[in-house]
Amino acid sequence: MDQSPVNVNASGTASNTYDAIVIGSGISGGWAAKELCDQGLKTLVLERGRNVEHLIDYPTAMQGPWEFKHHLRMPREVLEANPVVARCYAFNDATQHFFVKDQEHPYIQEKPFDWIRGYQVGGKSLLWARQTQRWSRFEFEGPARDGIYEWPIGYDDLAPW
Repeated sequence: MDQSPVNVNASGTASNTYDAIVIGSGISGGWAAKELCDQGLKTLVLERGRNVEHLIDYPTAMQGPWEFKHHLRMPREVLEANPVVARCYAFNDATQHFFVKDQEHPYIQEKPFDWIRGYQVGGKSLLWARQTQRWSRFEFEGPARDGIYEWPIGYDDLAPW
């Protein structure tokens, strides 16, 4: 058994004590942190990726498709090197800098699952092409239909907008 001393910070204070820790700042992590903070919990969000600054970190935002070497299509060697990421509709010349490269961050796939990742503040939400499809009444009623709960808002609440 290893008898080396344990490195314990016994001088910790309330300033580095949290009620909740959220891993990742993507859509789910960001929303979880918001909800926890709204409930008055001192919340720490840990993000492994970089901060993305508006305008500065979007180097391709003002380019048209014709200005990219491959006109938003990816070369075969890039697609072959990134077989999981390549299945994402948003992976192209303009967005590839926001995606995790498959060969650099492999994972064991026991069952078919495309783990598309983006290591930056906001996670994959930066890859949604700045759009979200409008939900139908059917989607809003999903949790209730599954016997879980009713959402606090429904389709009719958002219909005016």
